[in-house]
Amino acid sequence: MNFPCVQCGHCCRSAGEIPALADCVGADGICRHLQNNRCEIYENRPAICNVEKMFAAHFAAIMDEPTFIRKNLDACLKLATAANDHAAQQKIRAEISEKKISS
Repeated sequence: MNFPCVQCGHCCRSAGEIPALADCVGADGICRHLQNNRCEIYENRPAICNVEKMFAAHFAAIMDEPTFIRKNLDACLKLATAANDHAAQQKIRAEISEKKISS
């Protein structure tokens, strides 16, 4: 799987909402490993931050890869919308359209 991340960082800025990431989050709710909109521990990031690992470990038995990607892109779009980030929304919609991933 090659998840089409648009590198907006909104998931990292919302990490405080994920109990499993409590050790990675600062008082502001943002992952402390997010630096210049990039993950400074990307190669060693928690499994919950790795779309491919999460699919293999928890979702492959219950849905196909395109469905999983679409669900993740939908979540990305919600985060970008909540942040009022029109550029990220446009990139995410383009990925959905390009990959022809249906709802």
